[in-house]
Amino acid sequence: MDLHSELRYDADPATVFEMLTDETFIARKTTAAKALRHDVTITRQGERVTIELTRVMPPDVPDFVRRFVGDTIEIQQTDVWEAARPDGTRSGTITLDMVGTPVSCSGTMSLQRSDGGTVMTIDGTVKASVPLVAGKVERAVHEGLAEAARIEESVGRAWLAEQR
Repeated sequence: MDLHSELRYDADPATVFEMLTDETFIARKTTAAKALRHDVTITRQGERVTIELTRVMPPDVPDFVRRFVGDTIEIQQTDVWEAARPDGTRSGTITLDMVGTPVSCSGTMSLQRSDGGTVMTIDGTVKASVPLVAGKVERAVHEGLAEAARIEESVGRAWLAEQR
């Protein structure tokens, strides 16, 4: 199932990128999304930045999905951001694995200038390899990821307002 999210921020791409790679911001957005715990590692190789985030989430999913995930959902996310272009815009990739389940998501990300601010676009595909109910599982995961994007945007807007 295709996933498309646009997160809009009132700051330039370099400032938004600085926020996205700040461990305190990552902790704040993860907590706001109801994570029970998380662990983050940020690796910089020149201008390329990799964020590895593991979150343990409550199983806030429909009952038919809960039997696949158990009492908690562990999500391993890897974001890889390439070097900034001269105007500060960036592109990258995102992968999510739901540990111990046949569910994953992968896609691309970008930071682009838009109306005096920045839009972060995420395009991906949610894939569930579950006989008979794959579509239902993919829809449930899609809804959860869309909600996480809305939370991240809200936390990010508040973060940027505080930084001014």
